[in-house]
Amino acid sequence: MRNSAIVIPALNPSEILIDYVEELLQKGAPLVLVVNDGSTQELNHIFEHLSSMERCHVLTHDVNRGKGRALKTAFEHFLTNETNLKGVVTADSDGQHSVQDIAKVAEALETGERSLILGVRDLNAEHVPFRSTLGNRLTTQFFYWLFGYRLEDTQTGLRGIPTSEIHTLTQLKGERYEYEINMLIYARRNQLPFHEIPIETIYFNNNEGSHYKSIRDSAKIFRRMVREFFESKNRKQREAGL
Repeated sequence: MRNSAIVIPALNPSEILIDYVEELLQKGAPLVLVVNDGSTQELNHIFEHLSSMERCHVLTHDVNRGKGRALKTAFEHFLTNETNLKGVVTADSDGQHSVQDIAKVAEALETGERSLILGVRDLNAEHVPFRSTLGNRLTTQFFYWLFGYRLEDTQTGLRGIPTSEIHTLTQLKGERYEYEINMLIYARRNQLPFHEIPIETIYFNNNEGSHYKSIRDSAKIFRRMVREFFESKNRKQREAGL
């Protein structure tokens, strides 16, 4: 992980995040960017502890602005300060991505290939919560119907992004979970290859700590995919003079 920054958006995390970041740093991560996305003041001690760690920077939103905006905040900081690194690896704050899998994604960035690296979970495993399986299957199927590419895990938060692509990704629309699907749409539309890496499928307490609302957030993602499909179709028609 010595050439990749680790980006972790965090909303009301548990103290597990402290141990998680410590392990990442111990395993060689040169930089961990944690974005406090409007967490309650009662949890300030967690972010203060993280701020005291060498090579860990905490970026703060005074109010909750959404996962998409948190990622963009970290990407913008990275571009201003750390462009000598190969890229960034995004991970969730709840420990669902093992340090070993983060290292696998970071290692894939070392090749220097132009690709969007996705850590792919086995969503058919028995311990996967039904709401997680359902939402992912629906978005996966919609993505295939609309954009002609079948991904195994459209909702994975474990992603590797080369430095060369980060500026463009900060310009994409989306402030919340829909930003992550916009990232996939951008990759598909702009011939940015997908590189899927199998990772461990980890869920704690039936995923009760997730801030993803299955129906509401999935609806936003579906609307975004359909809107992008028709906007792209209309653009092509205008360019063809139809």
